[in-house]
Amino acid sequence: MKEIMRWMSPGLQIKRWMILFSTGLIILIFGATLIINYQLFGALEDEVLYLLYVWTGSYNYFFLVGTGILLAILGIYIMYVSVRKMVKRFLQLLVPDQKELSKKLISKVELAKGVHVVAIGGGHGLSMLLRGMKKRTSNLSAIVTVADDGGSSGRLREEMDIIAPGDLRNCLVAMAEKESVLEQLFQYRFGGNGELSGHSLGNLFLAALIKEFGSVQFALEAASKVLNIRGKVMPATPEKIKLRALMADGKIVEGETEIAEYPARIKKITTIPENPIAVGAALEAIRKADIITLGPGSLYTSVLPNLAVGEIMQAIKESKAPCIYICNVMTQSGETEGYTVSDHVQALYEHIGKKIIDCVLINNALPSEENIEKYAISNSKPVEIDEEKLIEKGIQFVACDLIGKSKGAVHDMDILADKIISIGNLLNSNIKPELLTEYLRRKD
Repeated sequence: MKEIMRWMSPGLQIKRWMILFSTGLIILIFGATLIINYQLFGALEDEVLYLLYVWTGSYNYFFLVGTGILLAILGIYIMYVSVRKMVKRFLQLLVPDQKELSKKLISKVELAKGVHVVAIGGGHGLSMLLRGMKKRTSNLSAIVTVADDGGSSGRLREEMDIIAPGDLRNCLVAMAEKESVLEQLFQYRFGGNGELSGHSLGNLFLAALIKEFGSVQFALEAASKVLNIRGKVMPATPEKIKLRALMADGKIVEGETEIAEYPARIKKITTIPENPIAVGAALEAIRKADIITLGPGSLYTSVLPNLAVGEIMQAIKESKAPCIYICNVMTQSGETEGYTVSDHVQALYEHIGKKIIDCVLINNALPSEENIEKYAISNSKPVEIDEEKLIEKGIQFVACDLIGKSKGAVHDMDILADKIISIGNLLNSNIKPELLTEYLRRKD
């Protein structure tokens, strides 16, 4: 009762519509009593009957019924107007920007109709893709590598005995409905020389949730609600895995950081423990997928570690969804120096076989000279497209401009997301391989 009375407080402009609604209700009831001649409002009904006699010269019941009907209609109309005005006022008080609310509701409905996309990878490449994809569908699942052992993630991993939270944090922020102050706080990194130095606030938050809930998945669900993300973020495995690489010189190197810094090429990447268990939600997402993507991102330390989880590999093989590998724009120092597109694909084949990837998406536009020179400092250059070798290997591929007008050294998130959805839909329609690139080129 107290809650109701609060809405009657001065200045809210609600009382007037409540009073008008009550007036309409009384008129409706009065009209109904005239129709059934119930004499609920005795004296008033007699007065109406007298007025009808004066106007018509007789006591005619049908005139009384007609008057009752008119009064009932008037009462209903008054109630309708007052309810509309009350609802409008409630919305003005609770949601000042109603146009923005309607846009959000329409957007939410449209996104819910979007294709089911499963993006597998890690690092900045995956978070960039998710930023573009969340504008096109809310049926989005990110399966993230958790083998990072450097920086804030590495410290928390060892000190708190949890999986590395860094890439999970980046994906949560990327998929947030609106990247506002809260998301900026998640990316905030402490400075100074104390124990918090170098730690990301988001990493600490996730670590606390994992310890509080005792489950990575429950922790991610809680963080997802805080950030109001579109879709789901999940690790490939709940196990605290470590990367192990067989290098071209025959040496075995362990740990993501050590592998990236080792001068020789990577020949084979595995995990410790071998064949870790998969997260159930990740397998379910793959089963429901319309499109599965691998990359973009570090080939050996972001993409392949997820595929070292046997159950995930098997789920992709069994899925009817097309699997698209997104080749990086630039080679990566310490991992893919000097690699062509076919070298990237060959590395995937050697680790996961030839029956996983349905299409390779390649950027064929050159970054600006400024960006090429900037990346050349770290021995990174645009990935060469060796079409003849790709054709020899029987690889279905699409080469198009994926960096846009910015001419940056990374993919344009919106162009990339649009191309993935277009290619995925075409592959699902069983388009002939030789027509795929031509069709997409014509659309551009």
